[in-house]
Amino acid sequence: MKGQCWYDALVEEITSYIARRSRRWQSLILMAGLSLCLVLLGNVAMANPLSLRIAQTLPATGSTDTTTDTSPTNSGVYHFKVGDFNAMVVSDGTLSFPASFFVPNADPNAVTAILTEHFLPTENIFAHLNALYVETDEHKVLIDTGAGNAFGPTAGHLLENLATVGIAATDIDTVILTHAHPDHIGGILDTESQPRFPNAQFYISQAESDFWLSDSVELSQSLLDEDTKVGLIAAAKGNLSAIADRTTLFAMGDEVIPHIQAVDSAGHTPGQASFLITSGEESLLSTGDVFFSDPLNLENPDWEVAFDGDPEQGIAARRELLETVTSERRLLLVPHMPFPGLGHVRTQDDEYGWVPIVWRYSV
Repeated sequence: MKGQCWYDALVEEITSYIARRSRRWQSLILMAGLSLCLVLLGNVAMANPLSLRIAQTLPATGSTDTTTDTSPTNSGVYHFKVGDFNAMVVSDGTLSFPASFFVPNADPNAVTAILTEHFLPTENIFAHLNALYVETDEHKVLIDTGAGNAFGPTAGHLLENLATVGIAATDIDTVILTHAHPDHIGGILDTESQPRFPNAQFYISQAESDFWLSDSVELSQSLLDEDTKVGLIAAAKGNLSAIADRTTLFAMGDEVIPHIQAVDSAGHTPGQASFLITSGEESLLSTGDVFFSDPLNLENPDWEVAFDGDPEQGIAARRELLETVTSERRLLLVPHMPFPGLGHVRTQDDEYGWVPIVWRYSV
């Protein structure tokens, strides 16, 4: 009996030893396999470093990049008031593009000198994407929808930033569009071509709608290359057609909804509008893309901008708006100025300058 117990104990010990050794060898084999994979991945990266870099092009409609950036982010919402109305500037993210692409006919040395003077990068222009949310007496209003999936991971963050302050896409009943470029209308549809704002009535100028939805869209005056023009036209037609059954068209000067009036800003596109929002004695002008970059557009308003459908008309619209808002000391929300894009324009000799609002902790 004792011999049997000794035998059983020996078998149990041998079995345990073999199991331990087996697990060890399995671990060694797994580690070797992982090491080989890392070496192979490293060789691929060295052979083709661009494969690990996110490249941003304009426009890149229909981007499917799912890269997740885990870097910390700053607040994407700025609260303020226009009279009795609660308002927020909501960031959709940022874009960047070469300075030579933005103002292609400007003297490159002059561009570099201005950017250097203002402590800005000289190779690329950094543009913010600012959308305006306003709660009027009757409506929850969003002006422009952001870029959606049109430009990769640095943009398309409007809905997630709205969600941080408890605003869902389904809460918004009114979407007013300044114009039909993809960084302003790209957020209309989701990746499944379904409306992101299912309860909203859309508003766009008659001139803007007619232009983009016509059988033949002409961009003969544009400084953009032909591929980019094709992308702009496709984005405008696709998004505007998808909401045609719940879009209201307005003329310049119309009160789009109570307290919000359309202001003619054509030039960047044929039917671009800015919007004057008034509550009591206070007002805010939410502009379209009349000027984009402080200091380039403000210190040199006569420089042609590549994104303007008609650069000469764009210059005229820019000059007119700048003269108006400086004489009226008008508070502005500008879509592509540094977040939150709220401020005033001042004159400085024959040029203009941007004066951002003073940041406030509480509304």
